[in-house]
Order: sequence, then structure tokens, then C-alpha cells
Amino acid sequence: MTENDGEQSERRAPGGDGGSLWGSAVRTALPRPIRRSYAAKFALAIVLVVLLIVGIGALSYVQIQGIIEEDAENSLRSTATVQADSVSEWISGMQSQAGGIAAADVYATGDQVRIRRHLTDSLAWASSDVTAVHYVDPQTGEIVASTKGDYAGRQVTSAAPAWQEPIGEAIGEGNGSVGMSDSAYEQNGRLLMAFARETRVGDGVVVVVGDARQDFEQLHESQPIVTTRLLNAEGYDVFSSRGIRPSPLAGTEAFESAQAGGTAIHQREDDVVSVAPVENTNWVVVTAAPKDRLYQASETVGRNVAVLVTSAVAILGVVGFGLGLGTVRSLRRLRERTGEMEEGNLDVDLSTTREDELGRLFVAFGHMRDALREQIREAEAARERAEASRRELARQNERLDQFASTVSHDLRNPLNVADGQLELLATRVNDAETVAVGEVRPRLEKISDAHDRMAAIIDDVLALAREGASVDDTETVDLESVANDAWENVEADEAWLWVDDTRSIEADRARLLRAFENLIRNSVEHAGPEVTIEVGATEDGFYLADDGPGIPPEEVEDVFEYGHTTEEDGTGFGLAIVETVVTAHGWEIDVDESHDGAKFVVSGVGPVQETAPGVAESE
Repeated sequence: MTENDGEQSERRAPGGDGGSLWGSAVRTALPRPIRRSYAAKFALAIVLVVLLIVGIGALSYVQIQGIIEEDAENSLRSTATVQADSVSEWISGMQSQAGGIAAADVYATGDQVRIRRHLTDSLAWASSDVTAVHYVDPQTGEIVASTKGDYAGRQVTSAAPAWQEPIGEAIGEGNGSVGMSDSAYEQNGRLLMAFARETRVGDGVVVVVGDARQDFEQLHESQPIVTTRLLNAEGYDVFSSRGIRPSPLAGTEAFESAQAGGTAIHQREDDVVSVAPVENTNWVVVTAAPKDRLYQASETVGRNVAVLVTSAVAILGVVGFGLGLGTVRSLRRLRERTGEMEEGNLDVDLSTTREDELGRLFVAFGHMRDALREQIREAEAARERAEASRRELARQNERLDQFASTVSHDLRNPLNVADGQLELLATRVNDAETVAVGEVRPRLEKISDAHDRMAAIIDDVLALAREGASVDDTETVDLESVANDAWENVEADEAWLWVDDTRSIEADRARLLRAFENLIRNSVEHAGPEVTIEVGATEDGFYLADDGPGIPPEEVEDVFEYGHTTEEDGTGFGLAIVETVVTAHGWEIDVDESHDGAKFVVSGVGPVQETAPGVAESE
């Protein structure tokens, strides 16, 4: 293909790049040699994809690093919160046990033996963390009774100075509050904490001593890379009885945030610290992890992303070069062949020796060419069949109309002759003897009735043949006007017609008028001469209803059938003609069985356009 051929091809495709803002922008941005060369555009696309992969890789590295670091910090924060909850649960348990032991009535007796027995029993059912229970007189500072025999009678200041603070808090706060040691103290290899509670009766204080070493060891063995400490409000380690200086965290923003009830992360040079409050205390739990181990996953993912991006770029370069070199010639040839198909040559040669995807693309285009050729043949054949069917339908409609006219004409002629002979015979019978008249006249009347019925059937058959044709020409008619005109054409001297509301309808007025005449005549024949008929508009059509006895439920399904009638002299075509007219307009008619009388509802007409209602009375 020459350069000029390419330019003509571009002009032949105004809906492609040449006809869009994007195509204009591409032509403006790209030099002409690149625009005219698939290989150059392919290479440029590879370069852009490489840049995109590198950019996405760098962005992904930053985002993933941030997410992993955030997850690590959240994990550290969660560890601190769990440890704080564990400490809070242990403290609450000790406080509850102190409150339960202090609530007994035995302290009102002042009997040291009974009090000591109560303390011993209480120690038996207390948790394994409780090591001893003491009863102290806060006024004298004397230990009145104790589960440890060598404590009774001694002063708190000499036996256990660490109790003074919780005893003072229990007495000072009042209201049944529990005083607690602000830090653990060590005794006989144990880390102990004292909880003091005023007795419910008497003037003493119950001191419950708990062993905190088990919780202390669990606190420090939570995770391999995490170290945990419990600090009081001054920053001293609660579980260190030899603390000589507060933690450097005291006074930091994170420490103050934990004191206020929140959790916080504090970055230090070598590690990351999470601080969480212990509920109902002024203590905080501090968990720390080295940065190099906490963020180790982030560094690993970063290296993996870098390796992945480098590998992707290398593979893309190799694959892009191979594919670009191998596809240019085949695509150029395929473009030439499809150009011939576009010009109408469906016999173009699309054979190829390739067996890969491009080879299958040639095969697919060949199948498409064959299918298109077959569809064109089928479409032409279908159009010819449709035209033949249309002509045949027109001929059938014409023959049907001719048949109806012929049947009407051929039946009416002998019927008219019979009527004439019947009239002549009736005249002569009137001149005959009275006895003969009495015998013959009833038979003549029956013959006359039969002739009338034959004439009615002929009219209805002719109407069915002609009213059933599709409605092609319509006009805008008023519902009330058609109903009133139909009312004037039906003999109903004692009946009433009421038009509740009206609307405009697109219809064949003559056929719609006949349908209304048959509906009104049906109401007069079945509901009686004094029937009241109501006509009105619905949301998408109209209705006609009467106040007669209605249609029996077992006959509702058959009222529109040809020949169905409950009257001795009826033809059974009245409502069938109504349905034929409605169907020819593309509407639907149904019987509303919920109405007390007979009610016929026509739907599918269209939206209501209301005008003023009216009423008419038969004259």
C-alpha cells in the first residue's frame, strides 16, 4: 500500500481517529513518521507502557509501604490495648474480691478470732493470685487479724509500709472505694500489690495482697519482638520495685494522650512505641518494637515490587519486539483484504499459512465474509418472501371482502323473494276463511321471524368480515359524542344513558360507533328496557356499564365467542363484533366481574384527556 493509499483510507473513515478530538490530538502530538509506521507506534506504545509500569510500581511501593507500616503500628497498638485490658481485668478482680471480703458482718463483733476465721475462709475461696488477707485498724495502724499469723498485732509501718498508701486512699475516698498500691513491692521473691477497702460495718480496713508476678511475666512474654512495660502516672515502672527514675516517655504527647484515655503511637530513633491506658487507673501500658523488625515486611515487599517491575519491563521489551516484528506484515495484508471487502468484494482471498492467533484472525475474517455473504442472500430472500406474503395477505383480504359481499348478495336476493311471497300469501290469507287464517297465520309469523333472523345474521357476518380488518386511517373522536350517536341509533325508549366523563380517542369512528351500538343494544336486551347505562373514561381507555343483573360467572369466558347468546332470537354476533372492532384498533376488552351489573372495560387506548361530561335520555 502506498502513502497516498493510506491517506485515502484515512479520509474514507471519518468516524475513526480523523473524525474525533482524540485523533486530532494524536496527530498533533505525534510526528508524521510515527503516525505512518505501525512499528514506530508499537515501539512508542511499548515505551509508554514501560514508563507506566515503572510509575505504577513506584506508586504501589509507596502505598504498600504505607499500608504495611500502618498495619504494623495498628498491631502494636492492638497489643498495647490487649495488655491494658488484661491488667485492668486483673485489678478489677482483686478490687471485687477486696470488696466482697470487706462486706461481711463479722467486723462489727470486734472478735479477733472470728475475724481471723473469716479472713482464712475468704482466702480459701479467693483466686490463686491472692496471697494473704489482713484486717487493719486505721486509727492505730495495728494489724488486728491476718491470714499470716506473724502479722497480727504488728504495726503497718513496720510490717508492710507499702500498705499505707492504699489504706489512706480507701479511708480518704470513702463511699466504698478500693485503695491500690501505685507500684509493686517485692517480698520473699514475689511481686506483691495491696488493695484496701473499708469494712461495711465497724471501723477497720481489709487489705488484700495479690501476687502480680504471673501477670508481669505474661505482660513481658506477649510477642517475640515486642517488649511491654506498665507505668504509673509519674512514669515509674509499676512492676519494678527498684525503679529509681521515671521512663523517658513521661511527659511526651503520647503518654499524656494515654493518661487522657486514648491510645497513641510514639516514634523513637530505633523503635516504635504504643501507649494505651489501663481502665479505672492512672497507669498506662507501653509496648515497644524495633523498627527494623516491625517494618521488616515493608522492606521485603519493596524489594519484591522492584524485582517485579524490573522483570516486567524486561519481558515486555523482548515480547514487544518479537510480536511487533512478526505482526506488521500480516496486519498490513489483512488491512488490504478488509479494504477490498469494504468496497463490496466478498470474494477476496483471505487464505494464510500462519497457524497462530493472526492466522486464526484471517480464518475468522474468512468466516465473517462467508457469513456476511450468506446473510445478504437470506435477507434478500426474506424480503422477497415478506413482499409475497404482503401481496398474498392483501389478496386474501380482498377475497374475504368479496366473499362477504357475495354471501350477503346471494342470500339477500332469495330472502327478498321469500319475503315478497310471504307478504302476498299473508294478504291472501287475510281474505280467506277465518278457520284457515287461524291455522296459517302463526306459521306465517314464524316464517317472517326466521327471515328477520336470517337478515340479522347476514348483517352480522358482513360486519365481522369488514370490521376485522386492521385500522389504518383514524381520526380524533370524542367519547361522549360517539356514545350519544350510538344511543340515537338504538331503540331504547325507556332507558337512560349517563356519560360520567369523556376523552379524545384516535379511532375509526364508524367502527367505534358500531361497537357502542352493539354494547348498548346488549344492555337493553339483557338488563331490560328501563336500564341505566354509564359510559366513562379510565386511565388508559374507557368503559360501558349497566345496572342490570350482570353476566353469570360461568358465561364470562364465552361472551365474546361467535354465536354465543342467551336470547332466543339473538344472533350471537353482537359482542363478537365488539371484540373484533376493539382488536382491529390494537386495544383489549375485558369484563369487570366486580361490578354488580355488566361492565365492559376497553384498555390500551392511551392517556386520558378529559372534557366536560353529559347525560342523555332516550326519547
